[in-house]
Amino acid sequence: MIDTPELDEGDAVGTELEPLSPFGPFDALAEWSHKLYLDGYGERAIAVSRQALAFVEAARDERTARYLQFICGVALHQLGRAAEASEEAGRLLRRLGPGTDPVWRAKALALLAESRVDLGMTALAMDHLAEGKLIVSAQRIRTYDHLSATMSVALALNALALFEPADELMVQMLALTFPPARVRLNVAQEAAVLQTAWGSMLEVAGRAAEAWPHYTEALSRTARMRALAAEADYPEMRARAEAIEAFVLHRTGHEGLGLARLRPAMDAFRLREELAETQIARIALALATSDAGDQDTAAELLAAVQRVSSATQLDVWGLTALAVRARNAVQRDGRSDAADALEQLAQVSLARLWEDRESRFEALQDRIRQREMAEQHERIGRASLVDPMTGLGNRRRLQQVLERPDQRFAAVLLDIDRFRTVNDEHGQEIGDAVLRRTADLVQRNVGDGDVVVRYGADEFVVLVPGGFGAAATAERLLEVVRKEPWLEISLGLRITVSVGLAGPAPAVEALAAADLAAAEAKRAGRDRLVTA
Repeated sequence: MIDTPELDEGDAVGTELEPLSPFGPFDALAEWSHKLYLDGYGERAIAVSRQALAFVEAARDERTARYLQFICGVALHQLGRAAEASEEAGRLLRRLGPGTDPVWRAKALALLAESRVDLGMTALAMDHLAEGKLIVSAQRIRTYDHLSATMSVALALNALALFEPADELMVQMLALTFPPARVRLNVAQEAAVLQTAWGSMLEVAGRAAEAWPHYTEALSRTARMRALAAEADYPEMRARAEAIEAFVLHRTGHEGLGLARLRPAMDAFRLREELAETQIARIALALATSDAGDQDTAAELLAAVQRVSSATQLDVWGLTALAVRARNAVQRDGRSDAADALEQLAQVSLARLWEDRESRFEALQDRIRQREMAEQHERIGRASLVDPMTGLGNRRRLQQVLERPDQRFAAVLLDIDRFRTVNDEHGQEIGDAVLRRTADLVQRNVGDGDVVVRYGADEFVVLVPGGFGAAATAERLLEVVRKEPWLEISLGLRITVSVGLAGPAPAVEALAAADLAAAEAKRAGRDRLVTA
């Protein structure tokens, strides 16, 4: 979806990229859908995603299928169709195989959490977020997928008004230098909106002194937005930055400057209902028009904000609009029973949201601690299933699969040719390096859901669920081992493998047949594939 060029080895922390593209062969379809979504054509993005999904599934392009499903889900959520977005997130979770990068699970969990916040299912959303945050925080952000997952988790935290953990993730993303300008611009935009929402919530809750630093940081982030918008040639995003600035300037006592910046900004970007900047701009304009004595226009603007926010359970901008309505009612009518009631409603609503926010933060921390303890126990268990030499599964891991009599697999068995001679002529250290390099080649050239284990001293097994694509996998492994530059490890070194292929059948039967086929490949002269 976004090309990210490789950097030199000496670049700063946080700039490293994954060596292989995370995108599938039909990624242009996902890129098209993603652009429609970013440009505000949510319905079209959903339609394109669903049509393209049928095609890429038929083509077995699982990576593109994941992107399309996720784009469809986020577009549904942004359009306020929370129940459908939740269903799409569930389908994405079911799509993820055991070999899929865990950050994809974090993306799906974050989408599920945001959707369930809107549906009032806050406790479930917190469970999803605890797991998602642990996944994205486990290591530095080095890949596009990891960056995307981190943003998804941050936005879901923000939807629960959990500003502190959301902003921690934003700060990490703002420090990255590897993404293209458009991606860094999207990060700066979301980071600016977060700080503005944080400041606004504090201010309308009667904590104006605490709001000031967040407004100051919001201005710093919108300055970054404007610079990146110029670099990316994205004038609409510059206008959105100026709309945020106009709101903050008004709230910090610079009403004239704010209004001068606001009107051109609102003319320069399409006021999509789902954009936070649209609601921010409307509130800023309502404040300005109210101060100018035009209470009716201000009331219409605030009502428009509240209509949009009524679809969500937790919405800072809807509550800010309510507080401004109360202020304007007093400004227009003076003190009255109606004005006092509206002001009290705004204060009570915001006080409850702030109180709930603090309890949710504590609940999230508790859930994260519980998951950390559970994962520690799970890591100990997983370690017993891993071959320490190669990092692949070991015999115990293989046994787990062999105990699934109801599932069919194709088995691909690789036996390194003349491996004893390698140890004798080059030494055991070189032999160990050959094993690790072969294991890495196998792991990088199999499917996401395939099970890869070290079967013997110099043997490796790939179990392919259902058997689809197993023949192509076997041929590819034979070829990549043959073409690997083994001379990099030791002069005169040449490595080939004998490969046996069998199945699909129950794993025990497929493995036994593949073992016999690999032995036949050795008898026939090695460096070849034999199919049982």
